[in-house]
Amino acid sequence: MSRILIAGATGLIGRELVRQLPAEPELTLLCRKPGPPQPAHHWLPVNFDMLAEVNLPEPVDLAFCCLGTTRKQAGSAEAFRRVDLDYVLAFAELARRHGCQRLVVVSSLGANPHSPALYPRTKGEMEQALLAQSWPRLAIVRPAMLLGDRQPPRRSEQFFQAVYPLLKPLLVGRLRRWRAIEAGQVARAMIALSRQPAGCEVVENERLLQL
Repeated sequence: MSRILIAGATGLIGRELVRQLPAEPELTLLCRKPGPPQPAHHWLPVNFDMLAEVNLPEPVDLAFCCLGTTRKQAGSAEAFRRVDLDYVLAFAELARRHGCQRLVVVSSLGANPHSPALYPRTKGEMEQALLAQSWPRLAIVRPAMLLGDRQPPRRSEQFFQAVYPLLKPLLVGRLRRWRAIEAGQVARAMIALSRQPAGCEVVENERLLQL
């Protein structure tokens, strides 16, 4: 039986991922606080600052990382980088220690380690660090603005979702890559990518929409 490890299962994409995954695999969901009990779902409360000390009860076949926050939510640039860079890399190492060969990670459209802006630079640094590792199968997805019911809501996303129907007709040609994407579409794409042959790739928003 496959064993799947997920970080960020209570977030917008993570919730969709858990909902869409087949009932057969065992899911281990890392969390700060346990979520609602469900068959074949094992909520594992952890201190994300101490992932290096976590020992899982079983080996891992596949890992999904949906960790992410904003500077505003985190409270500072340092706290934001701790979640979006340090925690992601610590999660990847935790999965590798437990035999994982396949990893799918959520990044962001525009990720660039040389960007002057904090958010895309941090995402870009995270991508570089993962690509430097020797994963038999690694897929990094770069969605654009997400559509869906995030809890707690983010004001920027709420505003964008309200005006997006007016903007969408303008996003054609080179601007098409900036089209918003449903969180459920990202989750479906991540599952599809996890099943593809070995190799490392960065998957842009346009391909996610197609998948």
